Amino acid sequence: MTDHTTGWQIVFGDCRREMRDGQKICAGPQTEGRGLWMLEMRKKADGYYQIDLTDAQHWLIRFEDCELDAEDGRQCITGWCNQAEPLAAEKEAA
Repeated sequence: MTDHTTGWQIVFGDCRREMRDGQKICAGPQTEGRGLWMLEMRKKADGYYQIDLTDAQHWLIRFEDCELDAEDGRQCITGWCNQAEPLAAEKEAA
């Protein structure tokens, strides 16, 4: 995952497929750095992908309409998000 404004990257090198709430998802932890982020990716009915990043139960960043793409000859998923939302525990503390 790359922030194209700053170039900051979060690496999820150990994602696995699993069933959650009756739906196939791909999920895994951040594998480089401090390891605070978790990734969950699911395919939507419209063919796009939704990717959710959570940071130690504090923040949610949701990428709603991601799509398959190619970069440097490798398959990847591209999507955009312009804001992060505090999770319930953070909202209550505010």
